[in-house]
Amino acid sequence: MITLFREFTKSWVFKGLMVLLVASFAIFGLRDVFGKMGGDKVIEAGDRSVSANEFKAKFEQYKQGYSEQNQGQTLSNDEFVESGQHLQMLNELADQTAFAAWLDSIGVKPSAKMIVAEIAKIPAFFNSVTGRFDKDTYRMMLARNQMTEKQLEDEIADQIASQQYFTAAVAGFKAPRIYAASQAAMTLQNRDASIFVVNEKNITMPAAPTDADITAFYNSRLQQLQMPELRQASVVRFDPNDYLKSITIDEAAVRKMYDDRLKTLVTPETRSFVQVTTQSAGDANAISDAIKGGQTPEQAAKAHKGQVITYDQKPQTAVPDAKIAAAAFGLKTGEVSGAIQGELGYAVIKMGNIKTGATPSYESVHAQLAQDYVKEQAANRVNKDSNTFSDAIRAGKDFNATAKELGLTVVKLEPMTAQGQTNNPQVNYSKFAPLVKAIYDLPSAGSASDVEELGEGQYFAVRLDAVKPAGAPPLEQIKGELAQYWTAEKVAGLVQAKADEALARLKKGESLAAVAASLNAPVKPLNGLNRAMVQQSGLPQALAGRIFGGEANENFSVPLNQVNIAVGHIDAIHQADAQQANAMSTAIRGQMTQSIQRDIALTTRNDARTVVKTQLYPNTAVVALGVTPPDPKTIKTEKKLK
Repeated sequence: MITLFREFTKSWVFKGLMVLLVASFAIFGLRDVFGKMGGDKVIEAGDRSVSANEFKAKFEQYKQGYSEQNQGQTLSNDEFVESGQHLQMLNELADQTAFAAWLDSIGVKPSAKMIVAEIAKIPAFFNSVTGRFDKDTYRMMLARNQMTEKQLEDEIADQIASQQYFTAAVAGFKAPRIYAASQAAMTLQNRDASIFVVNEKNITMPAAPTDADITAFYNSRLQQLQMPELRQASVVRFDPNDYLKSITIDEAAVRKMYDDRLKTLVTPETRSFVQVTTQSAGDANAISDAIKGGQTPEQAAKAHKGQVITYDQKPQTAVPDAKIAAAAFGLKTGEVSGAIQGELGYAVIKMGNIKTGATPSYESVHAQLAQDYVKEQAANRVNKDSNTFSDAIRAGKDFNATAKELGLTVVKLEPMTAQGQTNNPQVNYSKFAPLVKAIYDLPSAGSASDVEELGEGQYFAVRLDAVKPAGAPPLEQIKGELAQYWTAEKVAGLVQAKADEALARLKKGESLAAVAASLNAPVKPLNGLNRAMVQQSGLPQALAGRIFGGEANENFSVPLNQVNIAVGHIDAIHQADAQQANAMSTAIRGQMTQSIQRDIALTTRNDARTVVKTQLYPNTAVVALGVTPPDPKTIKTEKKLK
């Protein structure tokens, strides 16, 4: 139901536990950011507010969504606050709260009936057996998401109110035709240009740098040369998969697993039947007689105020009412029961197809049981070896020697930053946050960690091999690389000077062909270019932008990369064909309409924050997350942005 501008009115609970918020939200309404507290309130907007506890609960959902988006990577609340993520979420929540408060003030409010109908459509609240809305499932899902019924109903009400407002606000609106016509004319406009490329072939290469040149270059680049601390470590891993091949299957143990699991291996009997529920024994008997007389369960239910529930090949445990379940699984195919008194009323059952249960033979499940046995034994080996290794390290034994005694492989990792980044683009340890943290928790080179959990049944231990302090590397260590960078910079400067010289000659009246010939550079014509075809043409973006941003007969130069600069001339500009432009304007008018509608929605929401005098208290939000707020004496108060 709620579709128009849904990105502005999505529920906090039903947007997949909240994806990472868009970083482009501007920070509005921040008053006395680090010096002022809002009591127990994180947001105040008109007659609405968000408490610290409500913000904390929503932030936990935000963190879960972040973890799912980043393949299980987790950050602490301190890290979220340090990166400003809490402010992004706070502003999104302030947008929603302020807009809802403004709608309250102008009387846009849905009826209780509409709210209930909308909640009843949410699949998460359906009973898996009946396929219908279930009050118990509803309450269970709300409890799981730390939400009350009133909170959800208020949220749904806000969604409906927002949808109603925006539907009315943009009803019948279309982008002016002149907008689409102008866009089409600009897109289909054709341009002709000619270019040649100036590069290192057109200059005299500089001499090799002297020691003095390199030293001066090094000193001028000290800030850029600063490197973070790097740590190199060795790791030993305890992975159940590494033990699988060495496990010998014990047939007696596998047979015992079969005996122990037999109850769970049995395929239960399943039945298909129709249940008609009613509130009195008299109605139930009448329904039973009607079905036996040839009426369908639906017809009988309609005549006697009953409700039909269909079960399709379900086991006895899938029937919620135990008394009705027992009766149903005592009937024969095609049989119709009399009145059955259940826990909450009466029922009549018409039995359909019956599939008898089955007990698998030992041979039929042997392969799976053997596989499970091997996995269990591998997990036991992991526990045994990791405990033995941990005891040895705590006793002061050598890291490598202990690993060798246990037949474990020690792997030397590449030097990494505290974020798990390395100088090798093919290697990134940031996905293994526990591993990186363990390495950076070690006090000094030579120290080793205890055995720690890596996840998915895996464990690890690390030894810190070396620490490279933060700072610029010594001059002598990177002298060769600096010489290359010095030369590259000089070459780039000489190429730029040569391109500037060529452009100056063009502006004085020389032809592009003559200037290009003097540099032995071939001229490349670029005819019939239009904005619609640029992306498919492979033309460098900077060059295309310069060609379409200039005027007819204009000369220009534009860098293509560090050592190639295009020098060119815009030869002609051909206006779009009227018929083609008209056809395109019709096609893109709808897109422009949607774009303007989104702008209307965004502007309305931003203005609502001002109208209801929205105030945010980030300090209170930080405290609610269990993080120590910054000292107000050391941080300037952030001004309100408009």
